[in-house]
Amino acid sequence: MVFKTLSGPAIAGLCALFASTFIAVTTEVAPVGLLIDMAKSFNITEGHAGLAVSAYALLVAFGAVPITIATSRMNRKMLMVLCLVGYVVSNLISAMAPSFGILCVGRALGGLSHALLMSIAAAYTAHLVPERMTGRAISFVFGGTSLGSVLGVPGAAAISQFTSWRVALYVIAALAAMLTIFIALYLPPIRGTDTKALKVPTIRSPHAARIFGIVIGVNAIFFFAHNLLYTYVSPLLLAHGLPLHLLSIALLITGLVSISGLWAAGQVVDRWPAGGLFGGGIAMLTGMALVYGHLLSAWPSVAAVGLWCMGYAAIIPFVMSGAIRARATSADVAGAAVNSSSNMGILLGSAIGGHLLNTLGFAVLCPASVVIALGGILLAAFNPAAFPRKLQHD
Repeated sequence: MVFKTLSGPAIAGLCALFASTFIAVTTEVAPVGLLIDMAKSFNITEGHAGLAVSAYALLVAFGAVPITIATSRMNRKMLMVLCLVGYVVSNLISAMAPSFGILCVGRALGGLSHALLMSIAAAYTAHLVPERMTGRAISFVFGGTSLGSVLGVPGAAAISQFTSWRVALYVIAALAAMLTIFIALYLPPIRGTDTKALKVPTIRSPHAARIFGIVIGVNAIFFFAHNLLYTYVSPLLLAHGLPLHLLSIALLITGLVSISGLWAAGQVVDRWPAGGLFGGGIAMLTGMALVYGHLLSAWPSVAAVGLWCMGYAAIIPFVMSGAIRARATSADVAGAAVNSSSNMGILLGSAIGGHLLNTLGFAVLCPASVVIALGGILLAAFNPAAFPRKLQHD
């Protein structure tokens, strides 16, 4: 994505924020690619190992809004640097963990960093570009989340396959350390927001609060549906007959495909929010439905996961821009609320998904994900004020 009219510092800032969301999501989702090896290492079930994702999401879900408000007067660039340092420490603790409990503690520390960084990233982006470019800029910055899935999950899985899952986490810690230096050098500073402006969404108006609430609800539902199944995508693909040694390649392919969804969203996010979100939701739901049972064999099932991930990646920019566009609260708190609802979906998805996998298996897990995704599509479709058919710009 090219922003020809932006200044050099603004472009550098967008690139720095892109790199930040990449390392954030790589840290968050790496256990998805390491799940099988981690379960063997600690002698636990794969469903139990999924709690490594839940521990991370728990801190984000309940910490994003209060932490963002509490740090509202602080220098935003300094906060970004502190968040990256938190990712370094989190991955080091997790890599050295002698028990699964200690690993979850390290993951929870990463959740605290994530709670703040992902909350202020969207608002930081909005400060760097004109209002008419907000949607496209957010789509670009949160392209790091797709790249995190593209390289983070399969990359961690590949490193684990040739060395160990602990080495994979050491590598992520090293990347976070390098990114900390990059952020310190190239991210333009902006001032913190006056805490008097940071109110709950209902302060502005009941109408704005309702629109904002719909956007947040749609986001939570889609994240819940996605993570209910995607947390366990490795054993899912193996159950469809994919050889274990090809798992990291398959995850890389699905991640690469998901980038096309994010790119497509960037083309329409500032013009047709409803149509773009509907298209992403349908792609996500269709891909999930196709991996039910034994309809598809190994590589066709990888293609289905790619379609599902493409739709999921496309949804993120529409929600982020919709939350800011609602103007129910400050951009920082809007980002924090989206971040919190996203990780509530991740928390519930990984925890409930693990329980369903252990007790009922994929025969129940797959259709449950489809039904929940359908709920997100319908909620968005029946609320055009939150996701308009067409946006007009001056």
